[in-house]
Amino acid sequence: MKKTVSAPAAAGVTKPAVSATEAVEYRIKPGVTWINGKPVGDQTTIALTKIEAAFDLGLGRIAPASEPTPADWPAATAAPGDADGRD
Repeated sequence: MKKTVSAPAAAGVTKPAVSATEAVEYRIKPGVTWINGKPVGDQTTIALTKIEAAFDLGLGRIAPASEPTPADWPAATAAPGDADGRD
């Protein structure tokens, strides 16, 4: 019987593996009102497991909060009174 030897970690990989049951923070695409079968209200982020996030991630409704906002997402709109010079 051969012994199995675990391979060393790949060079340059710094992110730890996330288990399927560990919650990860995701950014919600502007205009999306439901994530994982639940209303999100005015939330801009949500914590989901990899399994919970799979469907909405595949549809582009959410993106990992640790990564830049996807370029194809619309910009969040400023509400009146935000002192941005548009009101």
